Amino acid sequence: MKAVIPVAGIGSRLRPHTHTQPKSLVPVAGNTILGHIIDRLVEAGVREFVFIIGYLGEKIERYVRRQYPELLASFVVQEPREGIAHALWLARDQFRTEKEGILILLGDTIVDVDLQEMMRTPGNVLGVKEVKTPSMFGLVETSATGRVTKVVEKPRIPKSNYAMVGLYKIANADWLATALERIIDQNQRTHGEFQLTDA
Repeated sequence: MKAVIPVAGIGSRLRPHTHTQPKSLVPVAGNTILGHIIDRLVEAGVREFVFIIGYLGEKIERYVRRQYPELLASFVVQEPREGIAHALWLARDQFRTEKEGILILLGDTIVDVDLQEMMRTPGNVLGVKEVKTPSMFGLVETSATGRVTKVVEKPRIPKSNYAMVGLYKIANADWLATALERIIDQNQRTHGEFQLTDA
């Protein structure tokens, strides 16, 4: 299974740390954020990666090539940066033919989950966490059995307190690519950006 990692953001909330380096290369617990992400994915058996880079992207590419020379890594530049769905739309030709599906893990997200179990689970899988301020996050609404019935980006009146954490397993990559093309073609934005929740 191929991993797609958007790492194009500026990281404005981490200033001054991100004045000279991308957010994903900020050190945390003896490694960079991106290093923790890659290590966990490699442990789960992932060898192919698509990195969507932007702000100081050359530093990310240099880091990946130097620290992880064994990876099959490709890099897509997102400029201008118009949201996660826009980033994935730019990279769609890198993943749309993946028959096993893809994993999307945002480049500032360190998660403690069984990634192999997630990859084995049939269908689409979203990583979620219960939060106290749901209106600040993309949320999932679920049925009584726990199946996701709706996803919504930062709603004014939340109907759930389960936030998406930036980890997605998409079973049909071509369907995702087609949905991304639709929202870009229709200029469908939420909060000024192209959101994955709309795809």
